[in-house]
Amino acid sequence: MRALPCLLLFPLALLASCDKRNGGDVVFSADPMLGCYATHPRKPADFRIDQEQGRYYVSFNRDEQWQREATPLQEAKRDEVASYFPSDADQIDRALVRNSGGFGLFHLKSNATLRGKAKDSDYMTLVLIGAGPVFRTGCD
Repeated sequence: MRALPCLLLFPLALLASCDKRNGGDVVFSADPMLGCYATHPRKPADFRIDQEQGRYYVSFNRDEQWQREATPLQEAKRDEVASYFPSDADQIDRALVRNSGGFGLFHLKSNATLRGKAKDSDYMTLVLIGAGPVFRTGCD
């Protein structure tokens, strides 16, 4: 009977050990927007989303160095999401966008079927050249 409490604490200890922002592990967070993302599930992270004082920031991995954008991202409202995905806005759970355009991260609802969605990812990104799926990955 004493083994049961220990077994219940083991998953918590395991999750806590994965919260390493500078290591290669995926950061676990209650906020689905925070973390690192890559254009392929087995590629190193292309960008990451951090939060500081309630604001979201994107950093891009350039020459193996993280370069943070100075302007914070904004949480997009439903009409803004519809401007990016006119017929699929109802499939987007949350969105962070750059006010000046050129970047957006979209968290999809679990039952989303929108065109271009990868079956093993609940995220899409929008960059200057178009939209496509991205995958949460380790922050290398």
